[in-house]
Amino acid sequence: MDHVNASLELIHLICATLIFIRDVTKDASSVPHTTNFLNETLVFLDVFSNVCFSELTGILRDSRVHRTLTSDVEYSLYSLNKSLAAHREAWRYIGKSPIPGAGQRSIEDLKRGRAASLDAQYEQRGWREEMKERSQLWREKARPGLYKALFGDEEMATLTLNCLQWTHRLRQTLEIVFLGIGRPDPGFGRTRQAAILGVAEQLERQHRAGAEPSNDYNALVGALRDPISTEQPSHSLIKTIYDDGGEEVDVLVEPRSDSETPAEYMCHLTWLLQAPHQTDVSVKSDAQDGYQLHTLSCMGFIDDPLNTRSLIVYRAPQSHPWASNPPSLHDMISKGPTARPSIGSRFLIARALTSTLLESHASGWVHGNVQSRSIAMMPRSLNDLELSPFFVGWGVLQPLDATHFALEPNLYRHHDRFGRPSSEYSNGHEIYSLGVVLLELGLWRTMAKVFARRIEKFPIFDIAQQQDLFNRVHNATLDWANSIDIEREMGKTYAQVVLKCLTWHCDDPTEGMVEFRKQVVDVLTTGCGL
Repeated sequence: MDHVNASLELIHLICATLIFIRDVTKDASSVPHTTNFLNETLVFLDVFSNVCFSELTGILRDSRVHRTLTSDVEYSLYSLNKSLAAHREAWRYIGKSPIPGAGQRSIEDLKRGRAASLDAQYEQRGWREEMKERSQLWREKARPGLYKALFGDEEMATLTLNCLQWTHRLRQTLEIVFLGIGRPDPGFGRTRQAAILGVAEQLERQHRAGAEPSNDYNALVGALRDPISTEQPSHSLIKTIYDDGGEEVDVLVEPRSDSETPAEYMCHLTWLLQAPHQTDVSVKSDAQDGYQLHTLSCMGFIDDPLNTRSLIVYRAPQSHPWASNPPSLHDMISKGPTARPSIGSRFLIARALTSTLLESHASGWVHGNVQSRSIAMMPRSLNDLELSPFFVGWGVLQPLDATHFALEPNLYRHHDRFGRPSSEYSNGHEIYSLGVVLLELGLWRTMAKVFARRIEKFPIFDIAQQQDLFNRVHNATLDWANSIDIEREMGKTYAQVVLKCLTWHCDDPTEGMVEFRKQVVDVLTTGCGL
């Protein structure tokens, strides 16, 4: 059986089981939210089935779709279906409906699914009515205590988490499909279907990655309340107020020299960063609710030609006002053990960082400068006790004609980028860089401290030293990743994730995104409850 028909049958089984669960529990006063959630999940699966598998326009019927993605969709549906096995046994327990002319099909009939006619309204009405009958019979015939075992609060909470886990994975895989072959039609991102599937924001990010801003996109014309010193370190954020003449807004400002990001590139970079994304999802919610892009909401940029720089302006999260500028992850780690978060919090931070990298790659973006100095740390809301990481420092370029390079930023760079500014960026390069950041987070020690003696000896290196210096740095980094220190601090699972990133190799970018999600992002999720 091919992936399409297998997936259709699985969707049919899942929907039948969810309808059964919904109708059994609909009168329970403690779970009104569960009924709403199940209805939303059913609508999602219905739209997903139509967009992906309809006879004429199903996007997963397109031969251009990578086989890895169709297999992943089937696997996700299989896993969701498997998580509902106990509830399906309750459905099977009922047997045949006594109502004449209705409910006479077995579960095997439903598994066969009538896949070709899944979209037919009369067929859908038929099996949905049958599920209602079965749920009514179950409530009448079930033994006392069995209801709580299958449909109690704890069971429903687990069911909700399982549905969220696998529907978010389906959504994320669909995003990668769109990246590879494009959306079904140019206006799809504005449709109700895109909204239900939760892919509208991702489609807009993909669009901006391959497009240019309009000719009337220009620098901001407002003013900052406080002057921004030219002595601010690279990637730092300065908290101030932006006044456009009609409204004052709390903002965070990132100075960017023209040598790091040429003025002609600044328009496209800030327009890209203005693409919509959720900014109010905490790291704890993200670990449960899917794959989010953790970056700040960009308002635009201010020209500062007198200082040969631009000022990128971000809207500040509504979580303070803090009196001071937000620290970077590098700043926090540099404070030593007194600033070290719990293991669970570090897993949450790591998971958010890897989720952001996955989402940026699935949007067709590259960060270009992943290091702990380019990660700002702050809460997302007034009630959020966890510090969330926000990627800044997007699009920082190394001068193409450079012959000498600072060692510290190159400690985070893949071999192909180590002192090689003209080398084309790949997803694997950024995964390596993120592996170095995860090593810092786990050890709670910056690379600047780990390699302090070497930086003191070789603060700057030239082209002739590239290969030898990288080998020494890389081997030492791997030694730390394999050390008992990281495993003692964070556990074996975390240490394996770090090593996986530092030794990442996948020639196919589509397979790479799926495997990165599976072997890195989802693995880190397991530690987020510590």
